[in-house]
Amino acid sequence: MNGNGNGELQVDEFTRNLQLIAFLTRHYIEGEFVAEATHKPISFVHMNLLRILGQNPGRTVGDVARFMNVSYPAATKTIDKLVRLRLVRRREDARDRRVAHLHLTSAGRRMVDKYIRVKREQIEGIIGRFGAAQASELNGHMQKFARCVVETIPIRAGVCLQCGAFSPEDCSPTVSEKTCGYLDRKAEAGG
Repeated sequence: MNGNGNGELQVDEFTRNLQLIAFLTRHYIEGEFVAEATHKPISFVHMNLLRILGQNPGRTVGDVARFMNVSYPAATKTIDKLVRLRLVRRREDARDRRVAHLHLTSAGRRMVDKYIRVKREQIEGIIGRFGAAQASELNGHMQKFARCVVETIPIRAGVCLQCGAFSPEDCSPTVSEKTCGYLDRKAEAGG
């Protein structure tokens, strides 16, 4: 409780609103942006992967598995689908033929660019309705909240929060590179 007897109500209301925002973001905002930009049978998770490959060409299947927090076979299945859709191509490693480096095709690059453009336009419209000052204030609160979650809830080392799919320069909620497999791999690759 917070001293005024309303602590439980505040937690319940906060949790409900958090779940509502997460649901709206994942299913309506992101889902609709992907559908509008792609017209292909791909998901928001696929789009995040395409964005990472666009920002970091040459990633391997192992990198993808770590980014998606899935098994190697599951990552392979996802990549196979994107290859079949001609959005990603594999390039064999010059030193080790068992390793394939992943790159966007020109169609994959166009799709990612369109997705980013559509998303930006839609978010700008939402901010316009919400108010720029309120959106800026909310953004600061969301960053602080994300950091509090990362600092409070044990997150396995190496689990990727997928910040890099949204902002390659700044994985803002990550407290240290030890909690981010994406940043760890990027540092290993010299990027």
